[in-house]
Amino acid sequence: MPAYLVRLIKNRDLVGIFVADDEDELEFVVDECTDAAYCEYVELPDGGVMWTSPAKPIPIDLGTPDENDEVGDPFPWRGASLTDQWWSIVYGNDVVEWTPFVENPPQDDPEPELKRPKGPAQIIPIRKSERPRHAGKMPLPKEQKRPTDE
Repeated sequence: MPAYLVRLIKNRDLVGIFVADDEDELEFVVDECTDAAYCEYVELPDGGVMWTSPAKPIPIDLGTPDENDEVGDPFPWRGASLTDQWWSIVYGNDVVEWTPFVENPPQDDPEPELKRPKGPAQIIPIRKSERPRHAGKMPLPKEQKRPTDE
């Protein structure tokens, strides 16, 4: 499944890094935070977001939401970095061809603002899918055991 870097066309503001099966699915995911018609994207090569020092144990403890509906510990973006290939694209060292979502992006309407959360980065719950989910733990190779396995 390919990964994509998405930005607004007008001011090149970063929208996000998304993973989607194809461009139609990508447009659907981008629409969760802004109008995709105002955006353009580029498919990313192999790479990712990484932490080269301790970040947080996974899964991150969400705790119990307080009255402001905030989740527990924020996602540890501060220590995150990009792999070399992604870094080169984000910082303009690699020349890439951006593709708009629509053939003739809107010109007369004001460009939408991104729906930005207040405060540090947050994990946004994904909508429930019709696809079945695995009920149990993922199997480990026979030579590995979980600490709770006996």
